[in-house]
Amino acid sequence: MSGSTYILGHADAEVRRLLLQGRLYNDYTEHALRLAGLRPGMRVLDIGSGPGDVSLVAARLVGPTGSVLGVDAAAEMVELAGARAAEQGLRTVAFTQGAIDAITLDEPVDAVIGRLILMHLPDPAATLRHLSSFVRPGGVIAFSENDIAAGRSVPEIPLFGQVISGIVRAFEAMGLSARFGTTLHKVFAEAGLGSPRLTVGAPIGTAADTDILAYAAEVWRLVSPVAQQGGFAIDEVADIDNFVPRFREEAAAANALITMPPLITAWAEVRP
Repeated sequence: MSGSTYILGHADAEVRRLLLQGRLYNDYTEHALRLAGLRPGMRVLDIGSGPGDVSLVAARLVGPTGSVLGVDAAAEMVELAGARAAEQGLRTVAFTQGAIDAITLDEPVDAVIGRLILMHLPDPAATLRHLSSFVRPGGVIAFSENDIAAGRSVPEIPLFGQVISGIVRAFEAMGLSARFGTTLHKVFAEAGLGSPRLTVGAPIGTAADTDILAYAAEVWRLVSPVAQQGGFAIDEVADIDNFVPRFREEAAAANALITMPPLITAWAEVRP
């Protein structure tokens, strides 16, 4: 997308992380989109659709009488998303490659949605303002972002706390806000959308939840080069392949409850 600061890449490890992310957060995304008003028959535009998870969630909500168009800048993501939709028999969802500022539509949509994309854009409010022009009056615009710093364990697991802090520092070193989700209400207001409604959901589990452990490892794998370059690498998890068994061992020993970064969703009606 034009002007995007999405520098996390699309290597196999990043695709693996995104698919794990979908498994952990799709149910919370579906809940939020239901609250935002997605229903059968709607036409939906999904921005920064990646491997297609949010588009596939939306396609099930709008049903066979609705439609979803996912837009992503990466051709390989568009191809992967299309293959996943076909595999799941969802014929009302399509994907296309393109930049946000190059999107053209034949007619307005009922909703524009996106997950974990606004934080990568240089001017999120301007992007929302632009995207709202695609929505019919009375339609909805809904975006989800997270609060990485809010990931925690009870009781505290030192390793998990270190990794969360390291991820926050790495995002900030890349020029990204690790707490961007907590600013969504301000971004919506700046975009002229008023005060949005909001909801939050967070994956929570124990040492037995393999996706939670694996996702933490994959995010750390993603940002560890930044941590090494910045001088705040974590020696205990220098071998990332040993991260999950060590994390599981510490979580099990403490009988800990692990809360992953919450996903905050904001939505607003687009007024004439």
